[in-house]
Amino acid sequence: MVGKTSISTRFIKGQFIKIDPNDRTVNTNVFQKNIEINNKVFNLTVWDTAGEEKYHALAPIFYRGTHGAVIIFDVTNRDTFQRATKWFGELKEFSEKNTQMILVGNKIDLPDRVITNEEASRLARKYNCNFLEVSALLGTNVNEIFNSLTQSIYQAHKNKHKSEKMEFDEDFNINTPSYGNNRAKKLKIGESTENAVGIANSRKDKNSCC
Repeated sequence: MVGKTSISTRFIKGQFIKIDPNDRTVNTNVFQKNIEINNKVFNLTVWDTAGEEKYHALAPIFYRGTHGAVIIFDVTNRDTFQRATKWFGELKEFSEKNTQMILVGNKIDLPDRVITNEEASRLARKYNCNFLEVSALLGTNVNEIFNSLTQSIYQAHKNKHKSEKMEFDEDFNINTPSYGNNRAKKLKIGESTENAVGIANSRKDKNSCC
């Protein structure tokens, strides 16, 4: 277990909930949260999917309509880091062209780490994405994961409109009253782990950002 559910819970609820190693995610959990960056409000939908290998065949279904993906590994477990390359490859193959990714090394609070910052940073550079070291237990850098990824998604959206010579609407928001803020830009974000990819896959509105 790399801690994807613990990271989601820390981000959404601001608290750490210890997960039983035998209690793996067997269904898809969906979370929503509004965040504000530079006076802009973004509504994030975070998908946390089943983490067992037997569910892997379902993963490509979740790629479509994805704005961002969080690829998570355990800094104390080399196998989880090695499998991150596989998830990068699948995301490149099946996700939208402008899907933004971030590599996350969790459990930096533990003393027996085997993956160095330098090694993980090299992998992130290879796939042109940011890298963050975090601790779901302590809350270290957890919010930064989603802030960084959201900014990357937003910038990619602006660049896409610029390259296609389309007018960019700073308020490319859609009405999301059920989430309590109809000025939010709605983004779909998922989490990729060593066992499964949890990618947001919700219906794309005509005003969807990407």
